[in-house]
This record gives sequence, C-alpha cells and structure tokens, in this order.
Amino acid sequence: MEFESDHSDGFDRIPDPLIYLIFNQISDIKTLIRCRSVSKRFNSLVPQADSLLLRVDRVISVTDSDDDDDSFLLAFLRSIIKSLHHLVSPSKPVPNPTRSQNSPAQILKEFERIRDLQIELPSGDLRLEKGTTIRWKAEFGKTLKSCVILGFRSGDGGNAEAELGGGGGGAGGGLKMRVVWTISALIAASARHYMMVEVVNEHKELESLLIKDREDEGKVVMDKKGLRECRENEGEEGEVNNASSGNGVGLWWRSNRTTVPAVRMRMRHEARMELSNGTKMFGATLVVVRPISSGVDIRSEVEEQNGDVGLALGAFGDDAVYCEAVERLLKSRSYILEMNSF
Repeated sequence: MEFESDHSDGFDRIPDPLIYLIFNQISDIKTLIRCRSVSKRFNSLVPQADSLLLRVDRVISVTDSDDDDDSFLLAFLRSIIKSLHHLVSPSKPVPNPTRSQNSPAQILKEFERIRDLQIELPSGDLRLEKGTTIRWKAEFGKTLKSCVILGFRSGDGGNAEAELGGGGGGAGGGLKMRVVWTISALIAASARHYMMVEVVNEHKELESLLIKDREDEGKVVMDKKGLRECRENEGEEGEVNNASSGNGVGLWWRSNRTTVPAVRMRMRHEARMELSNGTKMFGATLVVVRPISSGVDIRSEVEEQNGDVGLALGAFGDDAVYCEAVERLLKSRSYILEMNSF
C-alpha cells in the first residue's frame, strides 16, 4: 500500500481567526515577537494581535547604575560630551535615547490594531517607609476622573499608631501623613497617564488600557470613553504635559506627568483596625478623589457617598483583605479636603 506524502506545513491548515485567538491568549509581547520568526505567515499575522500585555523589565535611567562611583563617572563623562556637543552644534539638542528606545510607544509601533492593552511596570512608584502599604486605582480620560487610595501601617502598634494620629480626631501629624500618601499616589498616577498619551493617540482602535505594576501598588485604567476623550483633546493635552515636565533626572516617565486638576477628597480613617483574618492595620485610611465639578454635575452628599462605595469596592473588591478593610472604612466618619491643581 502506498501513502501519498504531504510536505505541507501543518500551521498552514489553521485558519487566520484561530491563530489570532491563540495570539490574543498569549498576549505577552515578548513571546509574540519571538513567534514572528516561526514563519513568514506568523510574521505577517503577529502585528494583527489585538490583546496585548507589555511587561517592562527595566526602564533604563540616565542616572541608573549599580555602583555609585560608576554612576558619578558616567555622569561626569556625559556632562563633558554634552558640553562638547553644544559647542559643535548648539542648535541641535542631544536626543533622549532612553525615551526613544524604551518607551511603550516605540515598542508598540509593530502592532497595528490593538484593542485591549495592559502595561506591567517592574515596580511601584512610591518610596515608602518600612511597614507602610499603599494601594490605589485611578481612572483617566483627558485628565484625572477619579482615584481611590487605601493606606495603612503594619506593626505592633506603638510607633505606627502614634505617627498616624492614633489619638483620633483626624488632625495633626496623622492628617499630614495621609495627605502625603494621597498626593504621592496622585503624582504616580498622573506620571503613568502621561507615559501612555502617545500610545493612545497613535492606536486609534484601542478600547481598554490598564497600567499596573508587579508589586500591585497602583493601577491606571482608561475605558473606551476615556480614551476617546484623551484623543479628542490631543493638542490641549500636549500643552498640559509640556507644562508639567520634570527636571529630567531619573526615569523619564517618572519625571514627567499630566497635571492633576483641582480635586475634592473625601477621607475616612480608623486609628486601629483588626480584620477577621487577624491582620492589624494602624492608621487605615481610605481616600476617594474626584475633580472639583465645574457646576454642571454637582452631586448631593448622599449621591457622593453612594458613589464612593461603588468606586472603592470597584478598586479593591477583588482582594478579600482589602475589601473587608474598605467596607469597614466606608462606615467611618468622613472628612472633606480640597486641593488646587498641581
């Protein structure tokens, strides 16, 4: 009996829609880029994947170094090279290689129709004291739409409770620390938003965006409506970003940020809280932040309180421990603070 040999590639028998589905399930951009080397067909299909996860292992800073002496030497050499460059060609500034080579916008240029995008940063943005935990979730359009922040200190109680106003009242040093937590989270969120504006404007089909970190410190989310709003205000947003640029030291996406609008913050606080699993939280604080209304959409006190419940549980409802803490804090007395744009 003779069998007819079949030398065709088995992958060629898989229809394109099924391959797209597989690629979307893989989602990891590094893996997908490797898939492009499998065949000419894969090379042409990978850029059509529409659900992607970009894991940023490390964003190189112009000042990053594992050795302080090397860092000083490199900085000194860079300053000399930059000075010589200005003498030879003063009208042409030195480009920022870090941003052009490592920014998400540059990496994502190979993909043509992204709809669902997740960016995972290597670490959180906040530099916290030992024993301090802060979790936050912010929603953006052109600018900040809402932000929910949960912060607390862990430990045996003594110093942690004293530093955070354990005596109650919601004032004094404890209030100052909670305001610092809030401002730090808002700055971190606005920096992540700034990082993605270019991506949003370049990928018109994008419908969902999530920027998170491996430490689960914070999340920035943009839905379809927020993404459209961001694109419609592209020119205006650029002016805001330029006005908010930092001093150029450190990671470029941490040194530049979108301006935070004037906001109204509803803060709830418990000096000491012990959860059902035995977890002890000191200075547990829940802050719900919204931009100050221009007068068109002013909410009543009850509507705002009900809105806080939805935002807070939406931010932390997936985690049993944080969800329990949030539910208890929502029953606490709240304080209203307002802050100018910064």
